[in-house]
Amino acid sequence: MTNWPLTIRKFSAVMLAIAALMLNTACGTKIIRGAAPIVRMTNLSHTGDTITLQLSMRNLNGVVLDIRTIDFSLSVEDGELFTYQGPVETNIVANGTETWTVEVEESQSSKQLLDKLLDGDIKSLPYSLEGSITAVDEGKLRFSYEGHIYPVPGRPGHFR
Repeated sequence: MTNWPLTIRKFSAVMLAIAALMLNTACGTKIIRGAAPIVRMTNLSHTGDTITLQLSMRNLNGVVLDIRTIDFSLSVEDGELFTYQGPVETNIVANGTETWTVEVEESQSSKQLLDKLLDGDIKSLPYSLEGSITAVDEGKLRFSYEGHIYPVPGRPGHFR
């Protein structure tokens, strides 16, 4: 005579193990490739005739992002604050973040706009950061971000 409750328990345990194995296989880790980095402005300063821009670049990929060039523009509602095109020569580790700084020549209109912001004539300035990076394996990857530029308290000439 067969012990049905014991057989049903064994069958249920085997079926539960198979279901768990199938679930683990279906939800396994997948390495992301070819995703554009998240690029944000972390600091902007102007001294003399130079604007210094600090960018934070976050790699969403599961592999190293080997960046060779970057092209971007920082625009405000009145027009373009500045543009940059040039080499970067940096590697961002998988799922990592790098900080990158660039200096550009300040135009008269950029200087006037940032001085208005610094003097308190305007509280903040909406901006758009748009561009692309060229990576060795992934090719051209586009990015964009919108935010507000505002003066950093206690640090004249510095903005975030």
